[in-house]
Parts: sequence; structure tokens; C-alpha cells
Amino acid sequence: MNYRRILLYLIFTIAMGLSCVKAEDLDLRNRGILHIQDTARNEIVYVHIAIDPKKNNERKVTYEMLTFGNRLSHYGGYENYQLDSIYMADPTLRLEPQESYNLYKQYDTIRDSMTIDRSNGTLTYYGAIFINYYRYTEPVPEIEWELHNETETVLGYLCHKATANWRGREWTAWYSDIPEDAGPWKFQGLPGLILKIEDSSGQHYFEAIGVKNDVFPFGYKDRLYSRTTREKLAKSMEDYAENFTRIAADSGMILESEEHLEKLRKSKRRKFYAPIELE
Repeated sequence: MNYRRILLYLIFTIAMGLSCVKAEDLDLRNRGILHIQDTARNEIVYVHIAIDPKKNNERKVTYEMLTFGNRLSHYGGYENYQLDSIYMADPTLRLEPQESYNLYKQYDTIRDSMTIDRSNGTLTYYGAIFINYYRYTEPVPEIEWELHNETETVLGYLCHKATANWRGREWTAWYSDIPEDAGPWKFQGLPGLILKIEDSSGQHYFEAIGVKNDVFPFGYKDRLYSRTTREKLAKSMEDYAENFTRIAADSGMILESEEHLEKLRKSKRRKFYAPIELE
């Protein structure tokens, strides 16, 4: 049974059922409604390599993008942006559910993103577990960096070394002289833009691989978000990774025999899970 197909069908059904679009929203049709918060002016594309030590050190590579707006910065999937751009480029585009699914399969999208508002010092995170969507807001993290004299060139920029112990991991960052207090994921707080960062265990590695100057509206997708906290969401994500077959079997969405569902409930399969924050 293709669980992702079921999930996509629900997403498309909900998205196409939305009929009320405000003036400040953008209707991406099959991709849903985008609540516009700002306009992009510059972007940095990062490669993110993550390793799950509980799954035989399985490695996952994703491409992610940091977007700078006039008021906000946004971090999410680069291929999410590429997929959304297809609908932005042609507002009249209409696709049948199967066509949407086939298009979606061509992109390795991710299900989490975040927005930082420097005017009030808050970070809003958007994530999903199975068919449920969540969001939480927290203060922009204060990371206690230690600056070092070493330098390294990343993406053609001279970078300086900094280290920190933050939320359960020891991080080494390389920040440039680009005057932006930002970086991949939630990392910031250095004199310049962070272009590379990795943790001491080797489980997470981010490096900038491209610079863009695309102009486009950005914000967050219209979903039925449940408000939560960072700690609660982390616990729920870990539980889903360990028990995702049981959760799917108990959801009522799998049209299989009770015998097959019982096998799913007893399965020991683990979903890839490599949390950046351990605390």
C-alpha cells in the first residue's frame, strides 16, 4: 500500500476544496493557498546531509533554501520552492489529481519550514506528522558562540570559524563577511551569514551551494494547524518514527484486511528520524 499516495490525495482534496482566498493570499491551485507574508529578494541554497544512527547510519540528502525578505527570513525546502514556482509562473494551470501526483513525485520536498521575524524576535515553525499539521512559535534562539581565528573558503567566500554547544550537539560553523545575521535551519547570531555548519557527531552537515536573487512572494501554506510547543512536537515526531506503521494501521485510512493491519501494528520498521535538536 502506498501511504504517500493516500496522503497526497487528502492534501489535494483539501486544497482544492478551499474556495475563500483573501487579497493577500496566493492560490497555488493543487499546491494549496499561500498566505503571503513578505517578498523575497535574495536566497541561499544549502545541501543538508543527515544520518540516522538508529537506522544503520542511513543517510538522507536534501536541498534547502534560506530566503531573505524585506521584514522576514524563511527557511524550507528548495524543491518545495521549485514546485511552487511552476504554479506561480502559470496561475491558470489546472491539473487533475493524478497529474498533480505525477508532478509531485519529481520533487524531493520536505514537510517542515520556518519563518523568523526580527522585528519581534520570534521564530515560527511549521511541520507535519502523517496527515496532521503543527506549528509553534518560540523566541529566536540565543546561541552562545565562541569565535576562533581559523578561516576557510566556502562558495568562494572567506569564512571564519565559530563553535557552540547548542541543544544537545556541538556545532562548528563557518560564517562569511556577508552582513546577514542568519544561516541554515535556526542557526544565527554570528557577525555574518553562516555558509557551513556541522555537528561533532557527523549526523548533520549543511553547506551553501548556491546564491539566487529571485523575487517572489513567500509565507506559509493554508493548513489546519494544531498549535504545539517545540518539545511536544519533537516527542510526537520521535514516536511517529518508531511506530509509523502502527499509527497508519490505526488511522482507518488503510483499506486492507484486519490480518494485514495487525502485521503493520506489529512491524518493527523505523522511519528515518535524525533530529537536529536533542534538547
